[in-house]
Amino acid sequence: MLRKRLLACWLLCCVSFAAAGTYRSDEVPNVQLGNRERYVSNPDGILSDGAVASIDSICASVREKGLAQIAVVAVDAIEGGDAFSFAIELFRSWGVGDARNDNGLGILLVGELHEIRFVTGGGLEGLLPDAICKRIQMQFMVPAFREGDYDLGMTAGVEAVALVLEKGGEALPEDTAAGGELTGWEILSIVFLLIVCPLGFVWLVYCLKSYCPKCRRLTLRQQSAHRIRETANYCEMEYTYVCSHCGHVVRRRSRHYEDHNDTGAAGGGFLGGTLHGGGMFRGGGFGGGGSFGGGSFGGGGAGSKW
Repeated sequence: MLRKRLLACWLLCCVSFAAAGTYRSDEVPNVQLGNRERYVSNPDGILSDGAVASIDSICASVREKGLAQIAVVAVDAIEGGDAFSFAIELFRSWGVGDARNDNGLGILLVGELHEIRFVTGGGLEGLLPDAICKRIQMQFMVPAFREGDYDLGMTAGVEAVALVLEKGGEALPEDTAAGGELTGWEILSIVFLLIVCPLGFVWLVYCLKSYCPKCRRLTLRQQSAHRIRETANYCEMEYTYVCSHCGHVVRRRSRHYEDHNDTGAAGGGFLGGTLHGGGMFRGGGFGGGGSFGGGSFGGGGAGSKW
């Protein structure tokens, strides 16, 4: 009897240890309730304080502009192991998004599952369709997660989301931070276009200018140049070339047109677009409790593993 009790206690301890750090959806801290400036719940410290502050700032800016409400959660493990169902239940219970248009986005990272999951409210599915969500994950987040850099991946992903929302759903730019390395063929193509082609053109001009039609060598050299005619629009020059090998003489004429439009064409001034800052850091002081807007979620979004 005693042996059975000891065995039962041992099994209970094992189960309790295994369940430590595993969250139910109602156990994840909703940081928005304590501070309206907070949007990132990071109870296991997966993200650094600096990354959390940066992401909070981006999410606050997106909300202030009326584009969306974003909530980010990073935990080690979840109960049940189904990130999609967990995310829907979690962010729906928090009411992420405006109740009138369901413009909520929930981002869930589960370290044990090696999975990043986006869920979107119905009001964002036009701007953030499943394909765009997947592309953001695979292009900006997963490469960094594979290297163990959760700060870089999560920050880059949230920044990409904010960019899409600000542009009204326009296509994303090519990534330059993750997965954007040039291939060998791309490097060779750039070298060919920028170096080989210009040098080849210079060599071709030299050959045409130096070619002697008599001995067929590149030994033609300019001997003199004379202006033989001049008008209001151009002057006509005659150039004399002598072959240093066979002595053959070649004369060529060309016209040089005068440019009377010397206005400078300053280009009408600098008309660049709006300068977007890098996300003003919002002070870390206590901002007072807040809440999301009562939004809901359907089945939109995407998930990726690494």
